[in-house]
Amino acid sequence: MASTGETVSFTSSRNCLAVVLWLLGVLVFPGCDEGPKQLAQAEARYADLIQRGVPPRDPAWDGVIAAFEAIPKDSKARAEADRRLEALRALRGNLPPRPLATPGATGPGTDVVDAQRAECERLAKELGLAQEARAQAVRRELAACREKLTRLEAASHPHGEGGEEHGGDAGR
Repeated sequence: MASTGETVSFTSSRNCLAVVLWLLGVLVFPGCDEGPKQLAQAEARYADLIQRGVPPRDPAWDGVIAAFEAIPKDSKARAEADRRLEALRALRGNLPPRPLATPGATGPGTDVVDAQRAECERLAKELGLAQEARAQAVRRELAACREKLTRLEAASHPHGEGGEEHGGDAGR
């Protein structure tokens, strides 16, 4: 049987060995960030739904959103996951009221009405992507744009071609 001094020495050696192994583990394997792996899996599901043309409001996206949300907050992959989540939430949010605007063109040769249509279209697109804080202001700008477009369209009708449906004077 070993003496007490030998037992203490053996126990101390074992504790030292445990501490050394723990330090070695910390230095060689500095934490295991599963975030990049989770991000790759979520992005594969994301790409699959995009490839198949699944609309953003489809319930199939719920699993993808959950996968992005499951990425740990302290992971280096979290920033990309947050960007994807923000984009998905924007696409799934409430759509602006219809009609958004009428398409128009801008550039050389376009008239004032076409330029106003293009401005209304730009505002409608901005409203679709705006955060809630900015959405109210964009909604007001879009309403004012539509009113101006209506006035411009009413004034742009040639004589005898109507215009009263836009608030213009048919008998100019």
